[in-house]
Amino acid sequence: MPLVQRLSETLINQIAAGEVVERPASVAKELCENAIDAGARSITVEIAEGGTRRIVVSDDGCGMSPEDAKACLERHATSKLREEAGLKRIGTLGFRGEAIPAIASVSRFSLTTCLNPAAARVRASWETNRERQRGDEGLPIRAGDKAPGKAKSGMRVIVEGGRLVKVEEVGAPPGTRIEVADLFFNTPARRKFLKRASTEATHLIEAVTRLALARPEIAFRLINNGRLVFSAPAVRRDVRERMAIALGAEAAEHLLPLDLRRGHVRVHGQITSPDHTLSTTRGIYTFVNGRFVRDRGLVAVIQRAYADVTMPGRNPAAVIFIELPLEEVDINVHPQKLEVRFADAQAVTGTVFRAVQEALRPSPWLAGQAEVKNELGEPSANYALATPTAEPALSPEAIWGKSPDAQDRSVPLVRHSYASIPLSFRPRPGVVIAPQSAPAEASIAKTANADSAPQRPGEVAKAETGGFFRSLTVIGQFAATYVVCEAPGPRLVVIDQHAAHERVRFHALREAFRARKPVAQPFLIPTTIELSAAEASALAEHAESLRDVGFDLEPFGGNAIALKAVPSQLVDGDHRQMLADLAGELLQVGKGRAFDEAMDHALATMACHSAVRAHQALSHEELRALLDALDGVDFNTRCPHGRPIAAQIGIPDLEKEVARR
Repeated sequence: MPLVQRLSETLINQIAAGEVVERPASVAKELCENAIDAGARSITVEIAEGGTRRIVVSDDGCGMSPEDAKACLERHATSKLREEAGLKRIGTLGFRGEAIPAIASVSRFSLTTCLNPAAARVRASWETNRERQRGDEGLPIRAGDKAPGKAKSGMRVIVEGGRLVKVEEVGAPPGTRIEVADLFFNTPARRKFLKRASTEATHLIEAVTRLALARPEIAFRLINNGRLVFSAPAVRRDVRERMAIALGAEAAEHLLPLDLRRGHVRVHGQITSPDHTLSTTRGIYTFVNGRFVRDRGLVAVIQRAYADVTMPGRNPAAVIFIELPLEEVDINVHPQKLEVRFADAQAVTGTVFRAVQEALRPSPWLAGQAEVKNELGEPSANYALATPTAEPALSPEAIWGKSPDAQDRSVPLVRHSYASIPLSFRPRPGVVIAPQSAPAEASIAKTANADSAPQRPGEVAKAETGGFFRSLTVIGQFAATYVVCEAPGPRLVVIDQHAAHERVRFHALREAFRARKPVAQPFLIPTTIELSAAEASALAEHAESLRDVGFDLEPFGGNAIALKAVPSQLVDGDHRQMLADLAGELLQVGKGRAFDEAMDHALATMACHSAVRAHQALSHEELRALLDALDGVDFNTRCPHGRPIAAQIGIPDLEKEVARR
């Protein structure tokens, strides 16, 4: 018997399914894309148990004849491609003819279809394929007025695990209805790798949401376990309703339109102002010729366009559509068509960058605005600590400094040249924040004690003997933002009060989470918070684990969350923003990030939201308590996001600047 043999059709289909059908979300995506290509004006998706038990996609598209209904189950049988030249100008979402047979090979599959006279033009275009071969724009063809004649009846085809079971004539409404039950029932090795039903539902909701964003002219309905997740009616121009589904109602209130055409590339869509940011890039949706794509280069360009108007680690939300000639983009580079290759990537990324910046330019947050001055012509109190420049490797003495407490090396403070940390504290370009003259609402002295987590034995001894920050003498507060101190040596030490308090708060939150002993503050009346569908699903899935942090929440119908308690340190914070950021991190779980890692990121963001701000006046006692608290936490020279907390300036540097030597 020869060693090389042809695989059976069943095995070939199952192998293909491994490339096309990753999870229930992949099934919903492929079936909805087929419905869109069929000229549907309304698409309904129904799922049960996250799609693992049942997925039903119904549309009012052109439908299929009995012959086509049987032929579509054959591999590489498609109505959307005729000649080799068509590969260079693909204007449909599907074109390979792999999805239907691949899905049918790993499920109990039922297809019910009936020709739709109202969508005859779509069918006619597939039969000839002349429009796309001739070099038109390749946009999806919509329903026309021509009718081939009313179909007498519909057709139902039933397949189990790739085996044809029944073909029968049935009564059916115009369009197509596909039901996929018991996904991977005949491939248990694949089925065991599926996540919990709630996790799979979250992925599926995200997949359908992307399609709804790309096609606002099509009505979408998504039903999960009999509950309506969202219903998006068809709209012509204003897509804010769709963006509210994807990004949340609050994000939709901060949208800025963008529209720019450069050469053969057009970029349009909506982005959020710097007032609304996220801790991850999950809110950035990019579409190329109506197809959702994951392109790190495009995301990096959008982040770079925001670099001057957002804090490090914060990301905008955006829905950006890129349109260019079909022959300028290759979509046949990924099994699930989630990645593309541009013929001129620089032209595309350059247009995206310019479009985002032009949308931000009229806003008051734009970088490059004139320096704000007071009535005396002096710079306003709009200051930020300059990022230290890179320097050659230093000796231990240069890093730790020569001071009477140099034996205590548990708190390294990097020593910088005076030029890298100017006393003038250069203003951050374009960001104008009015100083606050009122004192902090809550005393740092009180919050320092509340934030302090139980110390380990080594830390207790360290606190009793006094650390570096306890040795500092507080001189005062500069620009209501920086704590100016004198250290033994003598040296001048400047501390960013926000970064310092952020580190203290993050340490307390993380230690409470690790010990599973949160200090929660319950609400007398639960707070109801509206989020996007994906965010609400992620929080509901991890509700039990979030109690270990101090959050007590539960679903409240639709996309609402009832918040009953929060960690005591975060009582005065922005709870909606905290939950949105927390959900954003939890959505990354299973995508290369573990739950504990996601929680670390989320806790760092919460600490940032709840810490004292720049331009917030603090009393001498509050400043002293903040410094004392720093000595009781780990990694106390950097904030949780990696920004330096303190900088030192020695006497020699000062003497050089005033020409004393």
